[in-house]
Amino acid sequence: MRTRTCASSLIVAGALAASGSAVAQEPYPDLKGTWIGQTHSLRQGETEHFPNMGETGPVFLEAPWTLIIDRQEGNRFTGTRGRTEGTRRDPVLGVIRADRTTIHLVDDDGTFLGTLTGPDAMEVCRTEVTAVSRNVSCSEFARRR
Repeated sequence: MRTRTCASSLIVAGALAASGSAVAQEPYPDLKGTWIGQTHSLRQGETEHFPNMGETGPVFLEAPWTLIIDRQEGNRFTGTRGRTEGTRRDPVLGVIRADRTTIHLVDDDGTFLGTLTGPDAMEVCRTEVTAVSRNVSCSEFARRR
């Protein structure tokens, strides 16, 4: 009886170890490419991408944005972002969490939290707080192939 219990325990332990290593070896998704999305923002004050046009309160804005991821090593990546019709591009740094669907990004004045919703789709939300402005936004990006 003891031999059967020990053998069963070893089989269960081996199965758990094998399933854990299979997850750990799964590659991170390749995010390199050009991502285009419509951004819905709420801004108060002047930002580098949206000048203040004399408003005194919060302003609801929508604009197309482009995120270009040009370099990736494992779960870390770099790129640029900016309004699609604009010329300004801000550098971004990012990481993919171990769950392989959650991403975090940062640029020079804000942070982003995103979710990969498909191989060529992601939702990314941004928070920016500076001495002269506040901004929150969310974008649904699709990769252009």
